Amino acid sequence: MAEATQVDREKLETYVKQVSQQVMAGFNCSLSYVGDKMGLYRQLRDEGPVTSTEFAECTGLHERWLREWLRHQACVGQIEYSADDDSFSLSPEAAIVLCDDENPFYFAGGFQAVVATHDAVPKLGDAFRTGLGLSYDDQGEACACGIERLNNYVPKNELVQNILPSLNGVTEKLTSGARVVDVGCGAGQAILVMAEAFPASDFVGYDTSEHALTNAHAHLKETDLKNVRFVNPTVEPLPRDGSIDFVTTFDVVHDAPYPERLIADVHGCLKADGTWLCSDIRSLPTFAENLTENPSAGLFYGFSLMICMSSSMSTPDGAGLGTLGFNEQVARDMTETAGFSRFERLEFGTSVNSYYEIRP
Repeated sequence: MAEATQVDREKLETYVKQVSQQVMAGFNCSLSYVGDKMGLYRQLRDEGPVTSTEFAECTGLHERWLREWLRHQACVGQIEYSADDDSFSLSPEAAIVLCDDENPFYFAGGFQAVVATHDAVPKLGDAFRTGLGLSYDDQGEACACGIERLNNYVPKNELVQNILPSLNGVTEKLTSGARVVDVGCGAGQAILVMAEAFPASDFVGYDTSEHALTNAHAHLKETDLKNVRFVNPTVEPLPRDGSIDFVTTFDVVHDAPYPERLIADVHGCLKADGTWLCSDIRSLPTFAENLTENPSAGLFYGFSLMICMSSSMSTPDGAGLGTLGFNEQVARDMTETAGFSRFERLEFGTSVNSYYEIRP
C-alpha cells in the first residue's frame, strides 16, 4: 500500500484560491462580454460615477440586474466603487482597454472571442481522442468577429504609416502600381486600408473562412474602392507564376493546417524582387522560456487550444503549430526551406506580434 501523501495545508489553501480565481475569470469573460455587447462600459465611462439606480435611469435597463453586474465588476477590479456615495465608475485606464478600439491597449474584443468558443467545449473531448480540431468556420461567426475586433489597431494606425515605409522599396511600388495579395485576410481590415492608401495598386484578399469573407465583402461595400477583391483560395488559388509584387500575412501561418504549403505558395506567387510582410505571434523557442519569460503564455496557450491549434489541426494531417509555434527561428527555418533567401525582423513590433520582411 502506498504511503499516505503529506498535504501542506498552507499550499492547499493557496492552490484552491488560485483555482477559484480561474473559475471567477471564466464567469468574468461571460459577464464582461454582456457589458461590452450592451454598451455598458461606454455608458459608464460617459455617465459615471453613478449609482445603480442612476445607471438604470440612463440606460433604461433593470436596476437589480445592473446592480449585481456593477458589484461583480467592482469585485474583479474592472470598475471603481466609492462607498461614500455607493457609486461606480470607470477609470481612464479601464476606459482605454474596454472602450477605445482605436487604442493599441484595447482588448474588450477578447471577451467576445472567448465566449464564442463556448459552443466548442463539448467537442474538445473528441478532439483530444481523434486529434481533429475545428476550423474557423466551425467556431462560428461570433468568433471571427471577436478576432476581427482584437486585430483592428495595427491595420488602421500603423500599417501604412509606419510598417510599409520600413520595407525596402515597397511603398514606392504600391504608389506606382503593384499586384498585392493578403493571405488569410480575415475580415479585410489590412487590405482595405492599403487599397485606400494606394489606389494605383490591385489587391486580392484570400481566406478559407466563409464567415471572414462575408464580413470582408460587407466592409468592402461600405467603401468606394474598386481595386479590391476577396476570394477563397480553394476556388481561386494563389497564382504560381511569380507575378505578385507584395504579399502580406497577419497572424496566419501558425493557424494554417499546412504551413509549409502556404509558405511555398507565397514563394511561388512572388516576383524575384517581391516582398512578403509576415506578422505572427511573438514567442520564444522553448516552452521553458515561454513559461518563465512570456507573461502572456497562459493566454496564448488557451487561445491555441480553443482556436489557433484547433484550426491548424482541423484536417487529419494538420501541422498543429499552435499560437506560439511559429517563433522567429521556426520562421527562419521554414522560409529558408521553401526557397526564400532573405529574412529580416523589423524594428517595429508589438507586445503580441513580431514582423518580418522576407524575400525570395
